[in-house]
Amino acid sequence: MIKNWTVITVLAILLATHAEGIAQKTTELYIPFGQSPGLSGKHTLVGKIVQVNPSNNTITMADAAGTHSASIAPGTRIYLDRSKAGLPNSQGLLTDCKAGDPVEVKFVDNERGKPAEWVKVQKAR
Repeated sequence: MIKNWTVITVLAILLATHAEGIAQKTTELYIPFGQSPGLSGKHTLVGKIVQVNPSNNTITMADAAGTHSASIAPGTRIYLDRSKAGLPNSQGLLTDCKAGDPVEVKFVDNERGKPAEWVKVQKAR
């Protein structure tokens, strides 16, 4: 009987710690630009788009530290934060990303050499 409770307790702990990550992935669309809990500024880059290159699926962005390139993989989610325009946020495409747009990029496994897990673009209109 004790072994069953041990297994149940371990599973509950694993689910509780993993559920936070799952919940964040499903709600990231609704989290305001630059305010992702535990991610923004720590595991994300925040800056402005300098260039979008659709032929090689990359975004070049600039922040205070310099310029950075983010590759957009087939699984990369692009979110459009349209709250400044008084509109609901939505899913977007690489073609929605324009030079000058504020952008936040989260890389897969928080490693900048990997493709972007998600890109959040702030749209003023």
